[in-house]
Amino acid sequence: MLIAFVAAAGAVPLLRDLLRDRPTVRSAGAVAMALGVAVAAFYSDPWPASDRGLIFGAAALVLAGLALDARLAGAGGATVRRIFEVVGTLVAGVFLFTYLEHDRVTWSVGFMMLAAVSLLLPIATAALDRLPSATPSLPAGMVLVQLLLLMFFGAANADGGSRYSLYAEFAIVALPVIGALLGCLVYLSSMPWRNRPGVALGTGGLLALGFMISWGALRLGSITAEVRGGTTALLWLVAVPVFEFVRESVGRLAGRMAAQRWLQQPGSAGLRHLVQAVCHAHYSPAALLSIQAALGLAGIGLCKLNTSGYFLTLALLALGVAYMLVPVYLTWRRPAASLGRAAYSQHGGDRA
Repeated sequence: MLIAFVAAAGAVPLLRDLLRDRPTVRSAGAVAMALGVAVAAFYSDPWPASDRGLIFGAAALVLAGLALDARLAGAGGATVRRIFEVVGTLVAGVFLFTYLEHDRVTWSVGFMMLAAVSLLLPIATAALDRLPSATPSLPAGMVLVQLLLLMFFGAANADGGSRYSLYAEFAIVALPVIGALLGCLVYLSSMPWRNRPGVALGTGGLLALGFMISWGALRLGSITAEVRGGTTALLWLVAVPVFEFVRESVGRLAGRMAAQRWLQQPGSAGLRHLVQAVCHAHYSPAALLSIQAALGLAGIGLCKLNTSGYFLTLALLALGVAYMLVPVYLTWRRPAASLGRAAYSQHGGDRA
């Protein structure tokens, strides 16, 4: 819970900038999360002093890299930033494989993966900071919402009687966040094999890519860390990006239909109006973040009530249909309030 409070405090400035449509992503939330992980590890008895010192040293490395990132300019600065990113990733890998070698997977892998997140998340967020202003910052904001929900999920599924029962769930807390960040960074950042950001898939495409990677990592993580109550509830936490990807795909298809000649006939006015509503319908950034938080908390609550996995899946499918229809209905009833195709593109339409 300490990590969740610290992470929430750090995420507030980022979400505020995000909801004000500022183009860049701030690193304050990532730094706060790294410090929260370090503080939690320091107060955990199973970790010896040497391990705690290693975590604090890694966190200090990340903070030093972020501080230098703001002061370095020119070609040399890019090289130094790259070195910090590579070193941080290698240190995270050392955390992972060292503890796997010592067969301490059953309980220590959770804190180890959190240590990896404390390194990778600030580095990844710093990389997002350096993206062009035209790059959408919404995926990073939703990743932060995802992180807080997963932390709360891990806390909610722990037995209150044992102070060590939460460690196993931390593996599942950390893995989806790493997967989501990797999915976003692959398509948002410039890579060593190309000098510019790759082709963007829209907000929904980016998030769906990252969170599908997350789901695979989560299923792999469940081998060593079983989530009581069933993993089906976790689908509620990763549902919105997939919903948004499907909604965007339908909107792009409607845009192609709107250009067809047969739809321009005088007798097709009603159908043309419906197709335009599907094409222009979209959710605002505030609505996307709110819906993801609401669905995630609902999934956590249903999991705590030991709800059947079949019911959870069917209910989620019904909510998915409603997710597609609500913006179309609102745009169809209030066409004057629609922001048009440009607004749709801004919040996740076609990007090249």
